[in-house]
Amino acid sequence: MKKLNLLKGIIDFVWLLTITSIPFIILFIGYIVFFSEEFFPIKVNGTEITANTISTKILLFSLTIAYILLVYCIYLFRKILRLFQQRKIFDLLVIGNFNKMGYLLLFASIIGGVSNFIVQFMKNKITLEISLNPYVLMFCMGLFLLVLSEVFKIAKSQKEENELTV
Repeated sequence: MKKLNLLKGIIDFVWLLTITSIPFIILFIGYIVFFSEEFFPIKVNGTEITANTISTKILLFSLTIAYILLVYCIYLFRKILRLFQQRKIFDLLVIGNFNKMGYLLLFASIIGGVSNFIVQFMKNKITLEISLNPYVLMFCMGLFLLVLSEVFKIAKSQKEENELTV
């Protein structure tokens, strides 16, 4: 239980930092997308974006959407940890939140990966790099959470079946 409380404390701290950054990011990106003609380069996941054209502004906006989806995943994870603390492990909310988190991570990784590829393509810097890409890791985590959701669903049905036979 100490590990669960430690994890919940860390996730709560990360949640506090990310939720306070969202209004500033939205205002900053909104200003760049709608009012600014040219702005200094912004570095997102190792890729520099200069928002001077409509296409780069759209890409910057899509990366902001991906960030907000990730913050929502942290919120859902906090809810799961709270249910775990209440000893509600095989609850339908846990299964549903794992499922939502999986799809959100898949969607955010696709948005971020495609946006990152388009930025690199526009800069003529397409390279083949064999490394751990954050978008690939996010995609894998999304798939893992979908599988975990199914495992919890099976475990819940077996638990209910076991309780009926006892």
